[in-house]
Amino acid sequence: MKKTVCLLLLLLSVILGADASVDYNNTNLRHKIAQMLIVGFDGTKLDEQSPLYDDLINDRISGVIIFSQGAANGSKFKNVQDPKQLKKLICDINKASKTKLFITIDEEGGKITRLPSSRGFKVKTLSHMELGNKNDEMTTYLEAKKIASTLKDLGFNMNFAPCVDLALNPNSSVIFKAQRAFSDDPLKVIKHANAYILAHNQYGILTVLKHFPGHGSLSADTHKGFSDATNTWSKSELDPYQALISNGAAQNVMVSHIFNKNIDDKYPASLSYKTVTGLLKGKLGFGGLVITDDMQMRAIADNYGFEEAITASINAGCDIIILGNNLVYDGKESAQKFNDVVFDAVVAGKIDPKRIDEAYEKIMKVKSRL
Repeated sequence: MKKTVCLLLLLLSVILGADASVDYNNTNLRHKIAQMLIVGFDGTKLDEQSPLYDDLINDRISGVIIFSQGAANGSKFKNVQDPKQLKKLICDINKASKTKLFITIDEEGGKITRLPSSRGFKVKTLSHMELGNKNDEMTTYLEAKKIASTLKDLGFNMNFAPCVDLALNPNSSVIFKAQRAFSDDPLKVIKHANAYILAHNQYGILTVLKHFPGHGSLSADTHKGFSDATNTWSKSELDPYQALISNGAAQNVMVSHIFNKNIDDKYPASLSYKTVTGLLKGKLGFGGLVITDDMQMRAIADNYGFEEAITASINAGCDIIILGNNLVYDGKESAQKFNDVVFDAVVAGKIDPKRIDEAYEKIMKVKSRL
């Protein structure tokens, strides 16, 4: 019997590519994989029948993303009813979790809010575009301070903002028309992004620059389908990232699902090694967390299988995957499915365990400072 067990362990080590620096204990590997996932969920309260509760107590996720309204099921109150309810929900989520969580939200300001004043939140602010038009850093700082202080009070620790796309295409419904870009001038974007980040830093709220490597020139929307920026994208769209990485302001970066042959003629940014590791980490020297945009957006979901997309994204160099469970609701199984797919990919040699370790170490380093 002992001989059989030894042979099985030897075989597993060969399959995985034995490395003394990696602990191949199944539970430990699954814990590391779980730290690479942020999920959305349905419900305004947490109870023991909730799929999220099951994921929390079984250590399947690294964090959650909060939405005010459900896009897939038409729920008016997906997670948010009022400040008191939301604060309790976040508190209950943290209590149920075995590990420290990223509690995240898209709260850019202006039209992009998950905390509407109609539900009692006092965080109405100017949009990025309005702030860029005013072009006063103190105003941007004070508006961002309203957001950061509100998020801190509610229990959030990460905001998927600011948006550092350039306002290059007036026909862009997702960027320009939504007033999500500070300016078409990289220098103005850099200036206002710095002020926005500073306000969040003072309240201990992590910021995430988006949407790398630039969404502002494109009229298409990755929520709705394949989006090709090959003929519109310019290298100036990298300028805000380069500057904010160089001055230390860039803590985390969200990678978009935009396809761009100028960088990679095979994969969209979120699945592209050339974009994430070659450009963002390599050429631009970024060492923080790389987070995908929601992998259930149709730019990915309509063109790649779940296993292919998740495997490619991790191999590209992404540290955290988002499954929003909002555009498509798969909350009952998405976390377990993710954990199984990544675990099986490591066992099959499709993902190097060192890539999991690299992401895990970065994630835990950030969490240790929360």
